[in-house]
Amino acid sequence: MKHPIQRDETSRFQGSLRHYHRSVSQSNRTWDEWVDGKSTGRKPAVYWVKLIATIAAVLTLAAVVAGLFIELR
Repeated sequence: MKHPIQRDETSRFQGSLRHYHRSVSQSNRTWDEWVDGKSTGRKPAVYWVKLIATIAAVLTLAAVVAGLFIELR
């Protein structure tokens, strides 16, 4: 078993400055801003492309399921 490291008490920080985190910020931030940082705003084109791709994927999946249902019936 390792012995604990002997610490030199003179090398420890002995400053008098204390830093406190405030639980309430000055600006009212949303959860997304708190987690991801300041939002730069979405580009409208990217939003619409993602939305159309998602809808197309869901419709394609529904068509495959419907085709399998009809074929196996």
